[in-house]
Amino acid sequence: MRSGATGTISAMNQDNQSSPDPCRAKNTFSAERFIAFTLLFVVAFGGGGTLFVMQGNTPYGIQLASVVAYTACVMIYGFAKNRGDNPPYLFTCPVVVSQYPHLLKRHAVFLTALVTLETVAFRIKPHLSTWWFTSSGRNMTPFFVAVIVPCGALAVAEIKTNRGVLERAHRQRLGEKPEG
Repeated sequence: MRSGATGTISAMNQDNQSSPDPCRAKNTFSAERFIAFTLLFVVAFGGGGTLFVMQGNTPYGIQLASVVAYTACVMIYGFAKNRGDNPPYLFTCPVVVSQYPHLLKRHAVFLTALVTLETVAFRIKPHLSTWWFTSSGRNMTPFFVAVIVPCGALAVAEIKTNRGVLERAHRQRLGEKPEG
């Protein structure tokens, strides 16, 4: 909510008191946010698999599909509350919006690493023994595990560092001292 006289932006915190941080509202539900996260879930978990199947035989098709699914997952887990004391970050919060250029540059670097990792893996794939493609009890081949684990670690690293960027931006805007 905006205060009329000063023009500052504030939100209601858990104690129903005005907070100078518009992203710290207790109730973050809105129809727009629900639709955005629903679409991200569909793309990340439903659409990503469909893209893998449709793009699997085209040059760089799997990389394209993984970029789409990876981006959706990073957005979901980077902006949602998740578990514990992680605060949600609203897409339209002025602090978050001011960090978009920085977050997009960082994301481009992580996507470059993701595509490079997958491209190298697919280039060495024909030179590996058949053991790498023998399915274990869960239908996961060692090759799949060797590719998906570093990709997952890359996503976790980006999510954690992006959340750190957003948290530091909030503390800086509110004039709070850094933790630690």
